[in-house]
Amino acid sequence: MNKYDSFQELDQLTSKTFDEIATSSDLKRLEDLITSNKSMRKRYASLVMQESLLHWETGGVVDFVEETAPKRNIVNFPIFASAAAAIVALVSAWGFSKQSPYGGNSQQISSNNSEIKQFAGKTSLATKGFGGDKESYLQPLPFKIESRTFSDSRNQSLAASAIELLESDQRFDEGAIVKIDKDFTTWDRTEHLTVPAENGILPLDGAGMIKLSGMVVNVDTQTASVQETLQVVDIRGLSPLLSSKIDAEISLNKGATAYPQSTEFELSVEALKGEIGQDKRSIGSASNALFADTDQATWENLTSSFVVPEGTDFLVVSVTARIEGPESLLPNPSGNYADSLRVNFSTSAR
Repeated sequence: MNKYDSFQELDQLTSKTFDEIATSSDLKRLEDLITSNKSMRKRYASLVMQESLLHWETGGVVDFVEETAPKRNIVNFPIFASAAAAIVALVSAWGFSKQSPYGGNSQQISSNNSEIKQFAGKTSLATKGFGGDKESYLQPLPFKIESRTFSDSRNQSLAASAIELLESDQRFDEGAIVKIDKDFTTWDRTEHLTVPAENGILPLDGAGMIKLSGMVVNVDTQTASVQETLQVVDIRGLSPLLSSKIDAEISLNKGATAYPQSTEFELSVEALKGEIGQDKRSIGSASNALFADTDQATWENLTSSFVVPEGTDFLVVSVTARIEGPESLLPNPSGNYADSLRVNFSTSAR
């Protein structure tokens, strides 16, 4: 059988698998073809990507992520595919804590999803890179952010827009709730990411939970990841005579899949410094990670503690979900979830 005939047979078997009409012998033959050589694996990966794009385009689930960097084989992959296709793909693929005593005063930036403790008005300032306009995050940012934790331009745009809003003393935002406390102001978008129970997962606290956006798959590096910027805290009003510490805590869960997928969650806190309207740079960060279990009935707790560096103007709290290796190329329609984000801020005399 020549190469053309082999490709034709691969195409036919893959199509039958997508249509869920492949027999066990069809699946075995497909596996044999895929594992036979590199060209077959590349051909199969291309067919899966095309099928995924068709599902995404007709379903309108999420926005396509298009970076301004040199073009790479990146595609959003929150689709529905058959368990059989997922198993074949797997076989063929190649080869931070709760607040602790610290000083005197302590305040909590609460983000329980079941409550909105302050009025949320509407403007459109902090929605670049999130929401209906998928091109908005490509617009020029008000300033640059030199970050150690941002994984993509969407989150950098979100943080920059939030900081711009806080620096201009605006108190309303379409994409987040602005909470004003005595010593700091918090831009919090967790409420805007909230969904009810779905995919066999019940909220841990209240009637809603945070749903992370669909993962972005990088075929070249065999990774799939998504990052959500949850809070930006303006601490410029804090007395320079005080030393501060932040303790972030969040609960995490993932939907069920028909095949093994090891999802790593990471909770990060980053300190940024910079004059009003000027570029911001990172002066410190902390993160903690865990691998999620496969029990949708239980939530796993992740904490991250951070002594805030002197001179910090803003703190950014984010959560990331990541899959590495061949399994990252498989469809992940079940979703990644978070709940009960709590950020405790402690101060003491220096």
